[in-house]
Amino acid sequence: MSEEALIIVDVQNDYFPDGNLPTCSPIETAQACAQLIKKFRQEGKEVIFVKHIIKDSQEKDYPFLIKNTHGSEIHDIVKPLPTEKIVVKQEVSSFVGTDLKQHLLSKGVKKLVVVGMMIHNCVNATVYSGVAEGFPCIVVNEAVNTMDQPYDGEIVKAQDIKKAFLAGIQFAFCPVYKLNDVLSDNYTYRPPF
Repeated sequence: MSEEALIIVDVQNDYFPDGNLPTCSPIETAQACAQLIKKFRQEGKEVIFVKHIIKDSQEKDYPFLIKNTHGSEIHDIVKPLPTEKIVVKQEVSSFVGTDLKQHLLSKGVKKLVVVGMMIHNCVNATVYSGVAEGFPCIVVNEAVNTMDQPYDGEIVKAQDIKKAFLAGIQFAFCPVYKLNDVLSDNYTYRPPF
């Protein structure tokens, strides 16, 4: 039993080029997640997948990640093993309305590596909730992404949004590491602010 778990948030088909809400560099992001999955599996550590399903009442405004569609399925690059936990959520945070906390406690998990899609929404919300629930976290730079978004009459580029959210998370919530640092065990957790 390991005290550390990897949580892969919402790496689902709709966020890829042929999906309903393509993100920036989804294949590269998923490949980075897959490297972490391989490491955690080899070390016998907990690997948990999160899958977002849009609420029926939100489908008109958010026509993606719809129940029982190809788009809502977890992408093959990060395919879960039959024995691995899949948490299905309908809120932004992976902890809200799910059994994630109970599952982590039942497995003796105390620390979390949180990766996936997208850093401006479900990944950061999961980190904030995880820290609030008493789980120190880290985020891996190459294993998160976002997309270009409109704000105040202009389009803000995905890379700028990603940098801003990683800087904000690093300030008071958790460290952000490069993929190679985590793969080579060159990382530490810190208590939240």
